[in-house]
Amino acid sequence: MAGMPRSNHPLVGRLAELAVLTAALDDAARQDAAAVLLSGDAGVGKTRLLTEVAARAAERGTAVLIGHCIDFGDAALPYLPLSEAFGRLATEQPERVERLVADYPPIARLLPARRRLDAPVSPPDERIERSALFEAVLGAFGELAADRPLYVVVEDVHWADQSTRDLLGFLLARIRDEQLTIAVSYRSDDLHRRHPLRRSVAEWSRLPKVQRVHVAPLDDVQLRELIRELHPGALSAHDVRQIVTRSEGNAFFAEELLAATETQLDAGTVPSELADLLLVRLDRLGERARDIVRVAAVAGRHVPHALLAMVSDLPETVLDEALREAVDAQILVAHGESGYGFRHALLAEAVYDDLLPGERVRLHATYAAQLPKQSAVGTAAELARHARESHDLATAFAASIRAGDEAMTVAAPDEAMRHYETALELLPSAPDGDISGPCLVRAAADAASAAGHRDRAVALIRQAVADLPADAEPDIRAGLLQALAVHQLNIDADLDALSATEQALALVPAEPVTSLRARVIVVHARVLNSMGRDTEAARWAQLALDAARQLEAPDIAADAETTLAVLQRRSGNATEAAQRLRSVADDARGAGEVPVELRSRYLLGMLHYEQGDLDAALRAFRSTAQRARQSGRQWAAYGVDARMMAGLTEYVMGDWDASLRTLDVEDEDPPSVAEAGLSAVRLAVRTGRGELAALDQLPALRAWWSRDGMFAVLSTGPAIDLYGTLGRVEDAQALLDEAVTLITELWQSEHFMARVRMSALMLGALAQAVDDQPTTTREEWAERGRALIEAARASAEHGMPAGRQLGVEGNAWRMRAEAEWARLRWRAGVDPPAAAELIEIWERTVDGFGYGHVYEQARSRVRLAAVLRVIGTPQAAREQADLARPVARRLGAQPLLDELRALGTSPAPGATTDPMPLTPRERDVLALLVEGRTNRQIARRLYISEKTVSVHVSNILAKLGVASRTEAAAVARRDALLS
Repeated sequence: MAGMPRSNHPLVGRLAELAVLTAALDDAARQDAAAVLLSGDAGVGKTRLLTEVAARAAERGTAVLIGHCIDFGDAALPYLPLSEAFGRLATEQPERVERLVADYPPIARLLPARRRLDAPVSPPDERIERSALFEAVLGAFGELAADRPLYVVVEDVHWADQSTRDLLGFLLARIRDEQLTIAVSYRSDDLHRRHPLRRSVAEWSRLPKVQRVHVAPLDDVQLRELIRELHPGALSAHDVRQIVTRSEGNAFFAEELLAATETQLDAGTVPSELADLLLVRLDRLGERARDIVRVAAVAGRHVPHALLAMVSDLPETVLDEALREAVDAQILVAHGESGYGFRHALLAEAVYDDLLPGERVRLHATYAAQLPKQSAVGTAAELARHARESHDLATAFAASIRAGDEAMTVAAPDEAMRHYETALELLPSAPDGDISGPCLVRAAADAASAAGHRDRAVALIRQAVADLPADAEPDIRAGLLQALAVHQLNIDADLDALSATEQALALVPAEPVTSLRARVIVVHARVLNSMGRDTEAARWAQLALDAARQLEAPDIAADAETTLAVLQRRSGNATEAAQRLRSVADDARGAGEVPVELRSRYLLGMLHYEQGDLDAALRAFRSTAQRARQSGRQWAAYGVDARMMAGLTEYVMGDWDASLRTLDVEDEDPPSVAEAGLSAVRLAVRTGRGELAALDQLPALRAWWSRDGMFAVLSTGPAIDLYGTLGRVEDAQALLDEAVTLITELWQSEHFMARVRMSALMLGALAQAVDDQPTTTREEWAERGRALIEAARASAEHGMPAGRQLGVEGNAWRMRAEAEWARLRWRAGVDPPAAAELIEIWERTVDGFGYGHVYEQARSRVRLAAVLRVIGTPQAAREQADLARPVARRLGAQPLLDELRALGTSPAPGATTDPMPLTPRERDVLALLVEGRTNRQIARRLYISEKTVSVHVSNILAKLGVASRTEAAAVARRDALLS
């Protein structure tokens, strides 16, 4: 195995290829020799696959010989891979090689010692016939395979000399009943039309003992698994998506791009080592072919034939000849019916980066000149790029605006934002009177907001306001301030938004009513509504509605109606409010007012959620998220918020797997703020399942706390639970204090509803750990608990604006806080409540979460059971535990299962445990657990990584409600789970 590089990460994918190679080894072990031709692009993973097979062959007692072909150009050394293989064998087993040489003398000519410069040259009369050498090699392999199977690997045969190819052809044709497997690998992308190996492969493929296996690029799922194995730490979804997209399934490319990411290189550049490898292919072309490849690279990944012909300005026959050479070399491939593309996107990037600056500018200028012609096929985005890179700024400005407009019409706001921002940079180059700066700024900010870059939208408008001259038209300033307020609402900057709308109102006369005045009024009403100033909000919303009707502006009317519906809900008329929101959403959709529609549908979901109607809430959130995706606004306000709430609602309803699917962004490329928000909600599920590694997410999430208090709200509760599981109560308390301080500053109030839940969870952590404290410190712990319950009570009383009532969730958490406070005093022995009082409050808590919070109701049952057990009512304790246990198992809630085991209440005789069914893969893992296999052995048996096995084992333990692998195996045998 010394000749095969060891990999430091598990093999990903390749099940089919492994199956063929493993079957060949099995055939050889039955004295039925086999051969495999392994093809694939450079870097796709051929060597990694052969390494894995060699390791498994060695584990089963098979001897392994490895040789490599090397690119020596025209000075190839004949039979180099055989020399390498026999040379290494001579170093490791010299006596064996001496016997081989004695039995097959021509083998001596292949040993490295006979091929060095200082070795004596054989006399002419001692030359051997080629047939004798070939027979000797076959005989030597047969002898080596006589006592145990032999696995021979010859790598990179695309570089093999003719003699080596002939020898391989001889061996593949002559193997019969030896315990011998031969694996031959080559790069398929190096086999141009005239490559000599092409004919050999065709001939070898017809031999009866030979199978062909092509190693295709990894799919996106496998590539992501590879990236996780190579980089176990946190990596943003954007970086992962970039690597997946740019590497196109090539494992080596992915590793190089990942390394560049880790070293903070520009994500848009090709790493130098990778670029050198890619450009070697270009050097093999003739001058004309190299030139046409460079021209094509300036166009991008693909280029139409007609446009390439116009830019290259070559005679048709010369162009065709150059293209044929590039296609034969597998640098370019046919794209569609009338164009060409690079075989790999990174190759196009490397060629482009290798161009000289002047060469690049000239080619861009030529493209920019040809694209506007009717015979050319192009887009405004392409024209904008070529004009910009060739310094034709006026053309680039106009084309960028058009490209942005086109992107918005096809629901591509991210691209639109980039085009508009480019136009803003080029604004000084715009012809006078072409477009006003404020209009362009608003377009860019709207696109940024639609793409989910909310802070960017605010920054763009704020800068535009600051740049306005003192004598700017009032309407222009008011319009920018109105837009600024809209975008500030999206980042919860209510006070800033209020300042903006107040300034705008002062700039726009009340009479006559104008469209601008109505838009300012409707946003002002939304700001007041967000701040809890309901009476004022209702007055301004009605004014906006009246103005919208007078102006026949349906979008403004729908926005005002939405605000009035929310206020109506707060006044106690939830049914009419829901009907009004549905009506507004439907009308907005009919009118094409997507932002208003999303807001109405999202607020309808929140109305149902606050009432505890989780099914209706989930339907509303899902429909909002789906509509946002359809309109290209999945990362915008209300779009991503609806998705987060859908995942949170699924978590509350106990459908944790669905929640993780909803919140998963692995196949997407979200803005970092959206990724962080979805990740924060996922933290609840991961915490419930006891994934302690979820704490690794906390530093990244805390970086967002100062920008949006909801990040602190969403991540603090789960983190308190995780710290509690680890017994790190002081860390939990410190985190809570930090979150409360920051949220108080952001929201300008120390009383907020999330503090009730956060305090309840912290009280639970104190109560859970107080038994481990010395008697002398329990009074101190009780005082800490007293501060927490007082904060919870104050927030429950003052955390809602005047006139508003706590929803069902708020009431449940308020009762939970009281129950945990009572449990803390009871367990600490400090002013303990009476047993009846303690039971009553926990029963109320169980009922409080009965609106649909599956996990917290089950957890409350377990803690009620603990009280019942201690006071001497084991039957009642068992009943509560029996109700909680199947829930914990179905959810895979390991900490709750641990709490149940510590409680010591086994299921009642005959009671169903209702275990969550195992997936097919978990059954496979469990079967090997029963056999006593280790994680590494299971990984190799199932062709998955050890990390994946570990996850499956954790899930199995949670679903079976056991604490160890041994217990899992025992349960599997007892309950016949694998029968």
